[in-house]
Amino acid sequence: MTAKLDRLYRLRVLGLPVLASLAPLLALGPASGCFWVTTKSEGETLRKDVTVLRGRVDTKEKDLGEQIMQLQTVLANANRAGANLGADLDSLRNDIRTANGLVTAVNNSVNELKQSFDTYRKATDARLDALEQRVVQIESGKPTAVSSPEELWKLGTAAYQAQRYNEAIDIFKRLSQTYPTHERASDAVYFRGQSYTNLKDWDHAIGVYQQLYEKYPDSPLADDGLYFAAIAAQQLKNCTEARAYLGVVKQKYPKSNVTKQADDLEKTLKKDLKNKAKCNA
Repeated sequence: MTAKLDRLYRLRVLGLPVLASLAPLLALGPASGCFWVTTKSEGETLRKDVTVLRGRVDTKEKDLGEQIMQLQTVLANANRAGANLGADLDSLRNDIRTANGLVTAVNNSVNELKQSFDTYRKATDARLDALEQRVVQIESGKPTAVSSPEELWKLGTAAYQAQRYNEAIDIFKRLSQTYPTHERASDAVYFRGQSYTNLKDWDHAIGVYQQLYEKYPDSPLADDGLYFAAIAAQQLKNCTEARAYLGVVKQKYPKSNVTKQADDLEKTLKKDLKNKAKCNA
């Protein structure tokens, strides 16, 4: 009897179904009163123990359920955090790509600005150099390497009016040779001839007036140049040559403003043809 109870106790402790183990004992019936009382008491004790164990199991199960729920919450949060982290990483990558694009654009803009500034600086330096040379030109009254045709004309005219004829000759020559198509080129040739005339350099004067007629026959000063060429030839006592220039004036420029002067000079030359002191040819 005691051995059976011990076996039942061990079964209870091991957590095996007790009722199934009691079945052989119950089958014996009330044959022994002591066994019944003991078995009943033990059964109540076992029931209490089972109830306690069940309570403990339920508590553990509840705790385990709560822990599982907490773990699931943690896992869900981790998944959300991972998803958010992935989204943040994607956003960060996009921001980096955007930043790289902005850096590239800024670098390109800087390079363009640098090139533009270099071009502007070169142009500005050139203008400053030109201005400095013009200041020197104004102060000295002489042309520089970058003098424009308008500046040359002003300088030449100023020299001519100041009776600096040699200086005027050089300036007018430069204007006509450097800017042969400029509107003042023919005028420069004419006043170059006038400068020679005022210097009484008759040969050079004739050469310049001939140049005026040959290069700029349509110039309003071409006929004047021929008239002064005739005067220069007269001074050299080349009366026949002088009359030839006057003949071109009458032929090519019948409405010339020097027609009357040309006629008067023609008459004088005719009278002097036989005077060796006045006409050598």
